[in-house]
Formats: sequence, structure tokens, C-alpha cells
Amino acid sequence: MNGYLFDTDVISLLAPRRPGVPEGFASWADAQDRLGQLYLSAVSVHELEKGVRLLDHRGAVQKARALGGWLRALVRRHADVILPVNAEVAEISGELEARAVANGFNSGASDAMIAGTAHRYGLVLVTRNVKHFEPFGIAVTGLEGLVV
Repeated sequence: MNGYLFDTDVISLLAPRRPGVPEGFASWADAQDRLGQLYLSAVSVHELEKGVRLLDHRGAVQKARALGGWLRALVRRHADVILPVNAEVAEISGELEARAVANGFNSGASDAMIAGTAHRYGLVLVTRNVKHFEPFGIAVTGLEGLVV
């Protein structure tokens, strides 16, 4: 498999009314999607859903409703490219996280599972937090140089 796995922070750039989106990013992401080069992790769906629910619990009901609708549409549209955390991905993720922790870096399970997913499927992870993923030893890039 060739292509890009978007980290949660990159997916969130596609949310409605999101400030600070790098110029050209949305059109670049659309192009990758059309080429069949764009993948998402089920872990990112979890993280985004958690964010929507927390907004609701904090009283930002309208914002939660809008983002929840966007997330449901995103999941429906990209259902065939949302990669699961199966036993193989879990094993790879555990190995990557253990190595990172042994080297003094503790990222947490979510980042490890996203890294493990990228590694398992041979994808380049696109993130705004490159430093969080470098200790896993996977192919990772920031947005710089991707957006044309």
C-alpha cells in the first residue's frame, strides 16, 4: 500500500470553519483522496468523537452538533479507507511504543497505534506533530513541502 495516513490533527484541519489551515492543504488532500492515496486511522475517529462529545459536555452544543455532523459525513465518505487496529497493528504498535519508552519517550497509546497503523500498511504519516512520532522510527512528515 502506498500513500498517506493522516494524523488526527491533520484531519481536524478539514473541519468546517477551522482557522489556520495552510493554503492549498484542502486541495492537496482532495487530490490525494482522488488518487487513492489517503488513509485514516480508526484511532483518529475515536479521538475526534471524544472531542465532539467533550464539547457537548462542556455546553458548546451547537459547535458539537456541527462537528459531529461533519465527523459522521467524514466517516461515511471515507469508510473504505479507515484502517482498523487489529491484532497485527496492536502488536506492531506495542513494539514501537516499547522501543520509544525504552528511549525515554512516552507518547501514549493513541499515537503508538496511529504509528503502528502507518508502519503496518507502509504509509507516510502526515502530522503537525512530527516530533511526537519520530521516536517510533516510522516514515513521518509535516505539512511543509506537501502542499503545492
